[in-house]
Amino acid sequence: MDTVGAGPKHSPRSISVGSESALAVLWQKAPALRHGLVTQDGQRLRVIYPGRPNHRAGPDFHDAIIANEADEVLRGDVELHLNAPDWYGHGHHEDANYNGVVLHVVLHPKRSTQSRQHSGLKAPIVSLGPVAAALDEATPPLLNVLPKSTAPGEPTVGETLDLAGDERFFGRSQGFTMDLDRQEPDEVIYAALMEALGYASNRAPFRELAERVPFRSMGWLRDEPRGTRAMAIRAMLLGVSGLLPSVQVTDGALQLTRLWRQLAAAKPMPAARWKLFRVRPANHPLQRIAGAAVLVDRYIETGMATGLEDLSGLGARGLIERLAARPYVGNGRAADVAVNVVLPFLHAYGRHRLKQGMADAALTLYRSFPALSDNEITREMKRLLRPGAEAVEVTTARRQQGLIRLYKNMATAFFSETVTGHDCSKSSPAAQTAGRRRPRCFDGSMGVDCPGSP
Repeated sequence: MDTVGAGPKHSPRSISVGSESALAVLWQKAPALRHGLVTQDGQRLRVIYPGRPNHRAGPDFHDAIIANEADEVLRGDVELHLNAPDWYGHGHHEDANYNGVVLHVVLHPKRSTQSRQHSGLKAPIVSLGPVAAALDEATPPLLNVLPKSTAPGEPTVGETLDLAGDERFFGRSQGFTMDLDRQEPDEVIYAALMEALGYASNRAPFRELAERVPFRSMGWLRDEPRGTRAMAIRAMLLGVSGLLPSVQVTDGALQLTRLWRQLAAAKPMPAARWKLFRVRPANHPLQRIAGAAVLVDRYIETGMATGLEDLSGLGARGLIERLAARPYVGNGRAADVAVNVVLPFLHAYGRHRLKQGMADAALTLYRSFPALSDNEITREMKRLLRPGAEAVEVTTARRQQGLIRLYKNMATAFFSETVTGHDCSKSSPAAQTAGRRRPRCFDGSMGVDCPGSP
């Protein structure tokens, strides 16, 4: 596919870009610029992947992949404005959510070269004004995120997704194995469940809440009447979260407050830790904390790890029932928790206890688990699949996890094929390391080299 020259010569035709949404359309075509873009302070950049559009609060695009002249890959967020000073007008310099921005894309730089972030770092500014007409006529090149060939002896697209899904599962299992070497099983699975209930926006504060109110700290309540016990657990979690004052009277605020005054388990977290802007009501921390209290109450007598370990004769629906806490945690979120947390944990827990049957049962159920609801990443990966891969059926959670795994590894894959112009999987390890630098992530950490490299 022809790409657009965007070097010293630009199209004389001018176009009108009157909104950030129109600017976003142009930005998504930026990979078509053969000569890349030049920032206001003189850096030449090549856009490999413009990023995944963000429809929530925060930067406009996530996970953009950009190569600089030193063959280093930057991966991070991109923020768009018509005018560069709008960065400050919108308060982004005071918002830590914008610390991951690696490029500030504007139409009019207004003599600005960089935008200061809350972290103290500065994001370079690039203007699309000089290349707007060229981008308006451009067609972005297709990005191959899966193997190019399905010749005999090489995995099909479906098999590739299965293998990638298994890699993600085993990676999570290994993480749990390391946790089990340091902590009690109940604390490991409890903390992971709490983090998962935080959804995308509140994972960190939920993890902090689990550390402040560990599973063992609620064990003394197991002999209390079930109704009182569930409310007491909820009061402990809400009180320490710092969100108890936000509970409505109709949701039991008076009783919860009275119980919290009696329990006073730990110092409350600052309420500002929680991200509440543009959070869907079903994902609000108050709802998820109530759901967590139901789950703790459900397994407080047996222990959470023991209560979840028996998978014999249990299919996906049965495991979902064990993890749902309606109306606070529905079937959809329970299924997400099953695939991303409980099954990898049970795989690690079985191996940790030398119960291979438990580990095998967890892996078997994972591989047959029906597809979950698509999220932003799986939808984006389906869009990015190379021509011919559209017919592949993503009917299992395993393949969806494979899509996520491939998405997380995109910086390396795109760097090896798009920046250097060759497929590193067909090179020797020596050639791979001699011919290019390792990709560098936006946070300064080094990326992963091609398979087989040192």
